[in-house]
Amino acid sequence: KVVSILDHGPAATRVDLLVLGDGYAAADEERFWADAGKAADALFAFEPFRRRQEDFNVRALFVPSPASGVTDPRAGTFLRTPLGLSYNAFDSERYVLTYENRALREIAAQVPYDALLLLANSHKYGGGGIYNLWTTAAARSAEADYLVVHEMGHSFAGLGDEYYTSSVSYEDFNPPGVEPWEPNLTALLDPEALKWRDLVAEEVPLPTPWDQAAYDQVSLEYQAERRRLRAAGAAEEVLEELFDQVRATTEPMLKRETFSGHVGAFEGGGYRAKGLYRPQVDCIMFTRNPDHFCTVCERAIEEVIDLYSR
Repeated sequence: KVVSILDHGPAATRVDLLVLGDGYAAADEERFWADAGKAADALFAFEPFRRRQEDFNVRALFVPSPASGVTDPRAGTFLRTPLGLSYNAFDSERYVLTYENRALREIAAQVPYDALLLLANSHKYGGGGIYNLWTTAAARSAEADYLVVHEMGHSFAGLGDEYYTSSVSYEDFNPPGVEPWEPNLTALLDPEALKWRDLVAEEVPLPTPWDQAAYDQVSLEYQAERRRLRAAGAAEEVLEELFDQVRATTEPMLKRETFSGHVGAFEGGGYRAKGLYRPQVDCIMFTRNPDHFCTVCERAIEEVIDLYSR
């Protein structure tokens, strides 16, 4: 069953986003339609998606699962679902992916699509995004809006993660001395050839100073506490409170930075504390704090929108 959420024109001249749900039983159908609409609202609350909304069509496709929920190996939950979504991808407890590509593509082929958003019927925090493949997000997490937008940054525009303090499944993506391919990360090998040099104001130094030590202390303490709570089997609501606490501390901290709001080259990004740089002191690709992408990420997203819509 397909429902059109946004219809702005022919598929040939629009970005066609398809939202699918996994782990929604027949009795959960109305919940899925609501979750799909909420996810679309979250995405189009962010620039540049908001100002480019007319370049998108959004459809939602409902396929019932035999039971509610998706696979979570660390919780001992194993379910056969139409899309095969599962936590613990690549041994990361919060990473949600599917390996059932053929089944997914057969289902998605019912309608035209350029991008896929896969919603897991789950409260547990988790998601994932792989460039040119798909976005996944736990639809009932308190952080669902963030998950949709951040992971769409990965899968739709090839944006890199700008954080570096949390545990990840893969390391050494960007070896020293090599310029990252992602549009929002740089090794700053040649400041004059910086890929976003045209957006850097004359008065902003490269690299751009910020109080990384103070931020790292807060962030690393939070990560340690999150691991402790998860290992102890804490309720999801407890972890959500922890998200709120770190946000309340780091958001004002980063906004007080001298070059907050400016484009520069701030050290720390791409899972490395040193040697890689991000464009602005904060961005939704760096923390859960902002209600925006940084200027460089916005431009990268618009370039992909243009590719599909013009």
